[in-house]
Amino acid sequence: MKPSFLTATLLGAASLVSTSSLAGEALDQIKQNNEIRIGVTGDYMPFSEKLSDGSYVGIEHDLAAIIADELGVKLILVPTSWPTLMEDFRAGKYDIGMSGISVNTARQKYADFSSSYYSYGKSPITLCEHVEQYNTLEKIDQPSTTVVINEGGTNAQFARATLSKAKLHVEPTNKYVYDRILDGTVDLMITDSVEADYRARHHEELCRSMPDQQFTESTIAAMMPKDNELKTRINTILAGLEENGQLDKIIDKNMGIKL
Repeated sequence: MKPSFLTATLLGAASLVSTSSLAGEALDQIKQNNEIRIGVTGDYMPFSEKLSDGSYVGIEHDLAAIIADELGVKLILVPTSWPTLMEDFRAGKYDIGMSGISVNTARQKYADFSSSYYSYGKSPITLCEHVEQYNTLEKIDQPSTTVVINEGGTNAQFARATLSKAKLHVEPTNKYVYDRILDGTVDLMITDSVEADYRARHHEELCRSMPDQQFTESTIAAMMPKDNELKTRINTILAGLEENGQLDKIIDKNMGIKL
């Protein structure tokens, strides 16, 4: 198949790279560079967390290491953030985004996604002693309630679209939002059920206030350029991990890591 080069697009003073490649170009570039650059936020356990020594842990980092090994290239981790995730991607700062990234139409305008390897929904988490106080959306959306959000991600989008009365406390990253619940600065967070389950597992003070319900249904996948050959290669690797049970083992291992 004949590859095409990514189209450069001028936005303001910055020249950004469009991710509308045809088959093969992005994968060819990864192989030519002998490295794959994975964009990571490092603030969303169990998917991606940067430790104090500069190393990373999480589901995505285990998967990224396997992908790099299967492709026979060096793994390079590129720090990004939820507010700049798409900007960095379109600027070509990394090849594939892997940090527990939700598949949504806004991102699909510029990127493609692998097959999903995790399903979840938005769910509230609060102090266990406050579960009865926040076990419905109506109870949550009150002027007396303060909900913490991390700027730039789907948690903030959901809260702003859904809550009309509750106060929103904005944190610049996802790293310390649970500290704000624990220290009483805020009442709760509406986050991805997988993250809520992880935090509740490792902080006995925290509980999902609606454990049997989710406000949304979403999936997590690797975000990449629109390159059919790259997508097929990544999907083949992920399918193999699912078939041999390694994917489940990776997820279970990282759900059990207490930070």
